[in-house]
Amino acid sequence: MIDAAIVGLGRWGRTLVGSVQGKSEKLRFTRTVSRDPDRVRDIAARLGLGVVGELGSVLGDPTIDAVVLATPHSLHCEQVIAAAGAGKVVFCEKPLTLTKIDAARSTRAERLTSH
Repeated sequence: MIDAAIVGLGRWGRTLVGSVQGKSEKLRFTRTVSRDPDRVRDIAARLGLGVVGELGSVLGDPTIDAVVLATPHSLHCEQVIAAAGAGKVVFCEKPLTLTKIDAARSTRAERLTSH
């Protein structure tokens, strides 16, 4: 079983979690990262997720295997690089980035730390 963290529990993050939570034998979400943990605490509890306020909290957690980014595209490049650097598998919602340079930086970081 892959234990994952969802980063961003807005409308699309909730959709992603709802598509697999309790339905997949291969993937489950165990944590969510939110800039405003109090705002998502109730929905996170209904989805069976622990809530943390910073990406670093899940990146340093050896029980988290993967990170799913459902955050604004302006944050993706640095989040992908950080997650890859922490040895996490990364799934990033589109668009990956808005520039070719940032896309190359993101994919290079993932390739350098691929599993």
